[in-house]
Amino acid sequence: MSEQKNKLKISAGVTEPWFIPEYPDQPIYAVIPRRYDPDKPIGLFFFMHGGDASSPPEQPFNYYINEKNGVLQPHIADIPFITVAPAALPAVDGKRWNRSYVAGYILAVIDDVCSKFNIDRDRIILGGHSMGGFGAYHNAPLLADKFAGVLLSAGAWLEEDFRGCLGTPLYIMHGKWDCAYQYRGGHKEPRHHDWCGVSFARAAHELMLKYDIEHIYDEHSGGHGLEWEPSQLAFKRFLAWAARQKRAPYSSRCAVVMPNGSKDPDLENRNQSRWLKITGTLPGSISLDKIVLTGPNIAWTPDKLEAQSFYLSKAEHPGARLTGENLGNNRFEFTAENISSFVCYLHPEMADLTKDLFFKVNGREYRCTPEPADDHPDYTMLVRCILRC
Repeated sequence: MSEQKNKLKISAGVTEPWFIPEYPDQPIYAVIPRRYDPDKPIGLFFFMHGGDASSPPEQPFNYYINEKNGVLQPHIADIPFITVAPAALPAVDGKRWNRSYVAGYILAVIDDVCSKFNIDRDRIILGGHSMGGFGAYHNAPLLADKFAGVLLSAGAWLEEDFRGCLGTPLYIMHGKWDCAYQYRGGHKEPRHHDWCGVSFARAAHELMLKYDIEHIYDEHSGGHGLEWEPSQLAFKRFLAWAARQKRAPYSSRCAVVMPNGSKDPDLENRNQSRWLKITGTLPGSISLDKIVLTGPNIAWTPDKLEAQSFYLSKAEHPGARLTGENLGNNRFEFTAENISSFVCYLHPEMADLTKDLFFKVNGREYRCTPEPADDHPDYTMLVRCILRC
């Protein structure tokens, strides 16, 4: 065991917080389950905490994982995952997990945790609640190929193409009464529809059904906080689901959307997911799905809460989109928008790479011969596609 590993409490329970050099002000907390054996790989549950701009760095410990009254305890004490809960990076508002620099932070923390513990990288689950749920909606389509599954809990989004999540199953968890903590006469702090009302989850569910994206929709009868009994039961259902997930680098369908994310406040450009990589783009725009909230924004009564709803629209952005499907029998089909070139990575589990491949791109058919690939750990061959403009 390395000297760095020796500095951590490896026994079961909550570790002492630690820091990584790139982010010296953000403590990282972890919960080691009772079943952890350093000689055997274990899954990782990366949890993005809730709060707002004023939440202290100790928020993951104080509210979520401490063994006395953390709302994720005792559920995470005996699961096939190490739970890691780092402090969110600072920001001017509560959108601390869905900004353009957060993806690099997530991946840096994961690399650091993997250096300290025996983590199975094919069994990493990304998840977040409230402010962290905003981050889960934002990062899911950007980093989908890194994870075995994603938890979207009590979060929100504005504009997005959920097809960026193709190949990674999602678990949407949201309380029906999320916009209000309680209804016993007038309550002091109503929840705003545009903070994290259940409309965001319902709209995402509708779009995932439309695009045939694998997901579980768990709308429970609780409110916003994870301390509610219905929320606790939903979280237990999520953990049972998470234990069955494994990363799927050779998924039959995947997509790269540039830009993508949750739009509020940023969209981001990431040019690769799984076996597709955009290498050249053309001028033009693409449409992202957009949620538009309707009804009263502040609900002081159950009737007003019931009146809150949404409809789906479209938003145009300069960008490019590539979707691909492995049809089997060495045949692949692609739709390319505003793309001049792309790469399709391949593995023997995807096709017989000793034979030619047949690509259909925007209705035009090509016979392709793969060449060796040495720039991606998941794939052995690739085809470079240059499109006629």
